Amino acid sequence: MTSRLYRAMQADGLSPLAYFFARFLADKYQRDEDGTLALSAALVSERNQQGDVCVDLRRHAGTALFNSDTGQSQEVPRAPELTQWLHELATDAAVGRPGEFAPLILDDERLYLHRLWQFEQQLLTSVQARLESPPVLDETRLASGLTRLFPASGNDLDWQKLASALAVSQRFAVISGGPGTGKTTTVVKVLALLLEQCPDMHIRLAAPTGKAAARMVDAIRQRKAGIDVADELRARIPDQATTLHRLLGFNGRHFSHHRRNPLVLDCLVVDEASMIDLPMMARLLTALPDNARIILLGDRDQLASVEAGNVLGDITGHGQPICYSTAQGQFLATLTGTPMAALPVSDTTPPIADAIGLLRTSYRFDAGSGIGQLARRVNEGEGEAALSLLRDDPSAQLIWHENNEKTISSDALAWAVTQYVTYLHCDEIGAALDAFEQIRVLCALRSGPFGVDEVNRIIAERLRARGLIEAGEEYHGKPVMVTVNDYEVALYNGDIGLLWRNARGELRAWFRTADGQLRDIPLHSLPEHVPAWGLTVHKSQGSEFERVLLVLPSETVNPLLNRELIYTGITRARRQLHISASAPTLLQGCRERVRRSSGLAQKLVWCNV
Repeated sequence: MTSRLYRAMQADGLSPLAYFFARFLADKYQRDEDGTLALSAALVSERNQQGDVCVDLRRHAGTALFNSDTGQSQEVPRAPELTQWLHELATDAAVGRPGEFAPLILDDERLYLHRLWQFEQQLLTSVQARLESPPVLDETRLASGLTRLFPASGNDLDWQKLASALAVSQRFAVISGGPGTGKTTTVVKVLALLLEQCPDMHIRLAAPTGKAAARMVDAIRQRKAGIDVADELRARIPDQATTLHRLLGFNGRHFSHHRRNPLVLDCLVVDEASMIDLPMMARLLTALPDNARIILLGDRDQLASVEAGNVLGDITGHGQPICYSTAQGQFLATLTGTPMAALPVSDTTPPIADAIGLLRTSYRFDAGSGIGQLARRVNEGEGEAALSLLRDDPSAQLIWHENNEKTISSDALAWAVTQYVTYLHCDEIGAALDAFEQIRVLCALRSGPFGVDEVNRIIAERLRARGLIEAGEEYHGKPVMVTVNDYEVALYNGDIGLLWRNARGELRAWFRTADGQLRDIPLHSLPEHVPAWGLTVHKSQGSEFERVLLVLPSETVNPLLNRELIYTGITRARRQLHISASAPTLLQGCRERVRRSSGLAQKLVWCNV
C-alpha cells in the first residue's frame, strides 16, 4: 500500500522533491514513510521551496498538511500535537540540535534543513559581530560634513541626515525607504563622508542583478556631481557597480570569495537588498574582511526574495516602528544637531534598530501624487481607501481598468500595445532601448490567462497584425529577457535587451552594460531567453518605468496575491499607472501579507514577529 506522502504527491499537494527527500531520510534512518521523521522532512522541504527558511512547528502542530485533492480527509497527513512532535524529533538521530551535524536541525520550536540553519547562523553571527565593533571616528569631522552636506531646511526632521550619520558610524547599517525617499542621494553623501574620514578607503558597489547595478551606477553618477565636496574627493566616489555573483566570483558552481578568501575592500554598498535571499546574504557577509563595513539599501516593504528568506524584512522588523536606544539617540543628536526630544527613542528597542536608517519623506511622490497615495494605502492594508482612490484620482496618474472577466482587460492591453509602438519606430538601437525602458506590463503570475506568457503572446500577436514585427521565433524588435546565468558571455538571469538589425542587416541581441554602453552579441550566443514586453512583478524589482500596466488575476484565492506584490508593482511606475484588476482581487491582496518562517528576526530580538 502506498504511503500518505506518496498519495499527497500524486494529488499535487506535495512536490516530488519534498517527497523523495522525505523518502530518502526514511530509508537512511530506517523509519516508516508515514512516520514523524518523513512527514517533518517533507514539510521542511516543501516550505523551503515556498520561501520559508524553517518550519514553525507551533504553527503547523495538529493541522492537516499538504492540501490534497483526494477529497478523503483520512488520507491527508496530519502533524502531531506540538509536545509529541518536539519529543519525537528531539529523540531522532536524523535531527540535531544547533551546532550539531544532521540532516535536520531543531532550534527551539523551529525545524530547519541543516544548510539553511547554518546560513542563518552565519548571517546572525556576522551582523552581531559588526554591531559590537563600531569603527573609530573623527566625530568633529563627521559633524562638520553632515552640516555641509545637509544644510538646515525648515523644522522637519532630516531623515537622510540621520541615516547618513548612522551609516558612517556603523560597520553594519541599513538604509531603507520607499521610492523617491532619496536612498541614492543619501548613500552618495555617506560615501563622501566615509572618504572624508579615510581618503584611501576601498569602496565597492553591488546589486543583485545587472539591471539594478546599472541603475545604481546611473543614479550615483548623477548625484555625486551636485554634492558639496572637494573635486579630488568627488573623483574618489565609486561609480562602478557589479552583480553579487560577479563580486563573489561565482563560476557556475563555486564562489571564489568566502571566509578563507575574503573580498579585498573596506566598505561594500549593496542596493536592492530586499531581493537578496538568505544563502546569498550569508555568503556575502562571510566573504567580507572582519573590519569591513557593509551598507544595505532597499525598501523593506517590497516583495521578499524569490528564494528562501525575507532577510531585509527580518533585519528591519517587518514593518515595526524603528526607534533608537537612548545612547544612540544622544549620539545622533550630537552629530546632527537634532533635538533629542524629536528623535524616535525607546528603552525597549532591539540593538539592531540602532543600525537602521529609515527614510520617511518621499520627494518623488508629493501629497497630491496618486501613485504615492495608492502605494501608501496598499502598504497599510487599506483596501477600501485604495479602491476609492482608483475610482477617483485627482492627479490623473492612476487608470483603473476594472475587470471582472476571465481574461485581461482588452482596453488595458490596447493601451500597452500603443505604448510599445514607439520603440519600434526608432531608427537606431540606443534610442530603441531607451524608449522600450519607458513602459512595461507587470503581472503577478507567470502562466494562465493573467500571466506573463499570455501577455507576451497577445502583444506579439497585435504588433504583428499591425505589421510592426515579423513572423517567426526571432525577429527585429523582439524584447528578450535572459533566464539563466551565462558566465562565458557575461549575461545573467533578468538581463533585458532587444533583437535589432545592425547597419549590415544582421539580427543581433543588444544590451546596455552597467556603465550605460551598448553591447551586441550574435543570436547563437544568446543564452536561454523569453519575450519581455511583460514581466512578473518579481522580475521587475530593481527597475522603474515611466508608465506601467499592472495585471492582477481574477481569482481572490492565490498564494502569490499579497500586499507586498501589489505595492512593489505600483512603485515601479514613476508617472502613470494602469491597473487591470477586479475590486475583490485588490481588496483581498491588500489583506494578505507575505509571512515567511525564519528565526532571524527573533534572534535579532525583534518582538511580535
